Amino acid sequence: MRNSFILEVISLLLLALIAAPNKVGAFDSIHHQLQIELDPSKQFARIKDSIKFKNSLGNCESFFLHANLKLDKIPDGWKVKNSSGLLKLDFVKSRTKICPETLVLSYSGVLRDSSLGPDDTKDFKGFFFSGESYFYPRSNKSFSQVTFEMQVSLPEPWQAVSQGQRQVDQLSGGRKIISWKSSYPTEEIFLIGNKFDVYTTLYNGLPLYVFLLQKEDALASKYLQAAKGYIDFYSKLIGPYPYKKFALIENSRQTGYGMPSFTLMGSRIIRFPFILHSSYPHEILHNWWGNGVFPDIKEGNWSEGLTAYLADHLLMELKGKGAHYRFQEMMKYLNYVNEVNDFPLSEFSYRDSMASQAIGYAKLLMVFHMLRTEIGDEKFLKGLKKFYASYKYKYADYENIRENFEEVSGENLHIFFRQWIHRKGAPEIRLKKASYDSFKNRYNLKLTVEQSTPIFELKLPVAIWTTSSPLGEIHFIELNAKNMEFNFELSSEPVALQLDPYNDVFRSLGVDEVPASLGQIYGAEAVSALLPKNGSLDYQKFAHSVANSEMIFTDQGNTPEGNIWVFGREHMLKKSFITQLKKSNILVTKKGIKIQGKSFHWENHSFVFTLPRTDTKKGIMTWVIAGNAESIPGLIRKLPHYGKYGYLVFKGTAPKNIKKGIWPSNPVGMQKIFKDGNPRLLPDQKPLVAFLPFP
Repeated sequence: MRNSFILEVISLLLLALIAAPNKVGAFDSIHHQLQIELDPSKQFARIKDSIKFKNSLGNCESFFLHANLKLDKIPDGWKVKNSSGLLKLDFVKSRTKICPETLVLSYSGVLRDSSLGPDDTKDFKGFFFSGESYFYPRSNKSFSQVTFEMQVSLPEPWQAVSQGQRQVDQLSGGRKIISWKSSYPTEEIFLIGNKFDVYTTLYNGLPLYVFLLQKEDALASKYLQAAKGYIDFYSKLIGPYPYKKFALIENSRQTGYGMPSFTLMGSRIIRFPFILHSSYPHEILHNWWGNGVFPDIKEGNWSEGLTAYLADHLLMELKGKGAHYRFQEMMKYLNYVNEVNDFPLSEFSYRDSMASQAIGYAKLLMVFHMLRTEIGDEKFLKGLKKFYASYKYKYADYENIRENFEEVSGENLHIFFRQWIHRKGAPEIRLKKASYDSFKNRYNLKLTVEQSTPIFELKLPVAIWTTSSPLGEIHFIELNAKNMEFNFELSSEPVALQLDPYNDVFRSLGVDEVPASLGQIYGAEAVSALLPKNGSLDYQKFAHSVANSEMIFTDQGNTPEGNIWVFGREHMLKKSFITQLKKSNILVTKKGIKIQGKSFHWENHSFVFTLPRTDTKKGIMTWVIAGNAESIPGLIRKLPHYGKYGYLVFKGTAPKNIKKGIWPSNPVGMQKIFKDGNPRLLPDQKPLVAFLPFP
């Protein structure tokens, strides 16, 4: 008997090992058959879940439900205990713990809205339940995936939305019966509801939806049309759309989430005109990266940076603004990341601060751009398609990405991935010196490029202009040491040269080449706030939101060191701002401020200007002039979202932004001009693809 038992256990272990997936392989999904009767006014639900195990030969998994929920009955062979606010279910019937084929649970209770923080009050106008709500039994295994069918009964006119295909939407006994089916593996189940107006259309066999909180035909039509264009665009770029529908769901909370087959976006957000072709395509693309191929978060979340590169960046690149966009992203890194809060990309999971966003989004999109430069556009595009096809509905990490692009390109990318993914920091580069001499109508151009330690290995573009053409010629140099000399033999006399003219290489921008912006002062470790000695408006609350109490000053003595906020139209430092603004064709008058010929009156307008300090002290200064007391809370809330801008104008008490601008940059430390006055143009950069989302 004992030998038989041992053999049985060994056999089971071998089967389990064979069936056990690698973390980046295919997974045995658990299937949930959910029936939910929901009272949205109380967020109380009665739920029955029939769980089917596709691999019942391995060890049984533990399942977790929220502790608010009460089981009608503990299933035979299972035990339940309270564990850190969750109900933990373990199978204990057999020594071998061979899982049954199914587990049926019936339970009820108030569901937890996972979009609310611990201090938020419940909003019964809508609900958002996810895996974090534990409204269904969740596995404790890493890389666990589920498929499901979910039928929801709730009062009319409520609607319930989830992943997958809508199977049923009907009335029965005064209640809405809605069912959703997700046949493709997903990481968690979502259940979202509100009293939606529903718009739908069928596009090439794919159902498209817009769920709005009020009837708004024109807005729904815009989002349905945009979805068609971007789904076609990314299907052509990467591979077929991975799900059976796509939906935009309006949220009364100002969110921007991309889930499998839908996006949940805030009411105010979706009504900004620019969102339709910025945040919206970003969330659509997450169906490929993040929800179609899953990142192994423990090894680093690559999906946000890749999505940003192929959405936010690519759409700007198609407009000829790729270089400018990349410069702005590197400015974010300079503004918000320092030695204390920096970390390697392999440690990025989710955005939880401006610094983490500058690393996980801005830095990583630059890394993908450099990878594209390293292997070429054709191989980069081929690699994207192959990566998606190979890991669709599977987990993948940076090693899988490296192996994929190595196979496509035939190049060894170990050093590239090691330094950009597993090292923190950014290279600091500058042109140390440049000169040339001539002999028999030939010109020898010599330049020395300096890199601060620690040293990165870089492929750096150099633009060289000569007297023979106003169009610069692009060369590439390889950097791998602190100081390196390079020689170029030219047939025409050099006029100028510039390192990294298109901002193709991720680096720490020089302080002098970066224009002053709000992001710099918000990202500074220490700032001071200077309040007006006299004034009709109280800026105290604003000052406390940007500076520590001991760094807030109201006297008119010497200004402190470093970065400073200056509040009030009549502050004594206004002359420093007025002088600088005049150089940029911005005039401060008795009636208001005139910007590039357009006048904005003091009344009902708020102004924000960020400029370099003009005294002997280093830093930048931001001048805030509120139009009225009511606008100050709105300015406090909104200004952190305008980090790249040097000047802003707002109108009203809300307040609404009506004018914004970025000061010009100056490639100080990156260029050498031998002959001033000569025209200097750059060849147009070819975008990654020639086709557009909307031909």
